[in-house]
Amino acid sequence: MTGRIAVSVIIPVYNAARFVERAIGSVLAQSLPAAEILVVDDCSTDTTLAVVEALALRHPHIRPLRMARNGGPAGARNMGIAHATGDWIAILDADDAYASDRLDTMADMAAQDPAADILADDLLYYDAVAGQVTGRAMGPRAMPPPPVTLDDYLAHNLADGRGVDWGLLKPVIRRDLLVQSGIRYPVGQRHGEDFTFMVTLLLHGARMRILDTAHYLYTQREGTISRRASDMTRTTIATARWRRRRSTWRTPPRSVRIPRLTAMLLARAEGLRRLDDAHFFSQAIRRGAVGALAARAVKRPSFVPRMGWQIGRAMQRRVAQWRSA
Repeated sequence: MTGRIAVSVIIPVYNAARFVERAIGSVLAQSLPAAEILVVDDCSTDTTLAVVEALALRHPHIRPLRMARNGGPAGARNMGIAHATGDWIAILDADDAYASDRLDTMADMAAQDPAADILADDLLYYDAVAGQVTGRAMGPRAMPPPPVTLDDYLAHNLADGRGVDWGLLKPVIRRDLLVQSGIRYPVGQRHGEDFTFMVTLLLHGARMRILDTAHYLYTQREGTISRRASDMTRTTIATARWRRRRSTWRTPPRSVRIPRLTAMLLARAEGLRRLDDAHFFSQAIRRGAVGALAARAVKRPSFVPRMGWQIGRAMQRRVAQWRSA
């Protein structure tokens, strides 16, 4: 690995026995080998830890770690960061995978842009049921020129359905930045912890670059091809915290426009609420849970027009299918 960066890959796992081997295998298959693979078990109740330990016996640079108590993805990632020894730290969710050239590509970019602190790339959507990549999340020529500014990042995290949420991107981060700043993932936050972490780093002055290529296989909650839900678990949306979090940031530099930051955070919270309503509606319809829909409408009146909009969209799709038949 002389002349190339040393990357510590952190994989937080919880009840991932069915699919963690795929994630780890994708790191083992890298054209640029990882310096170490830190698999942090967040107190799984299945055989996840046994699966990881068996793999570690065959591959010594796999390092199984176990949380003392369940701390969510943020806690598990922070434990991985504390044990990492590489020059750079890469994150991989247990239900996702890397394309075989991901670390090699990141190493090339780190060499081309030595001032970069954070590197990220586009996502490849993966239909786990069909076992196929279905396309890129953003597509070519969708990235801003480097470095990515705080405004760039916030503008692509409004959860307004008009583009891909950059909070989904899985960065590769210079370890020195984390060691010197002390910045970590927000423990206790079970959704959007990537977003909070990245905003805090950008407020700290980190320099970010997003590659115009895709090397991270992101497992879709519902496959584009199969139209079936994956049994690989993505975290459910929890929106209430976002309205409470707008005043919890570290003290930012004077150059940051705080009113704009606050407005964008509130816009994101509202966007996440809309996404949560849409997901709740689709799941309730599949289960035939009419009572749950009524209860939601009483508890959250803004859900009623959104429910009407969802029904209208569903009817439009049915009509389009009928006409094309």
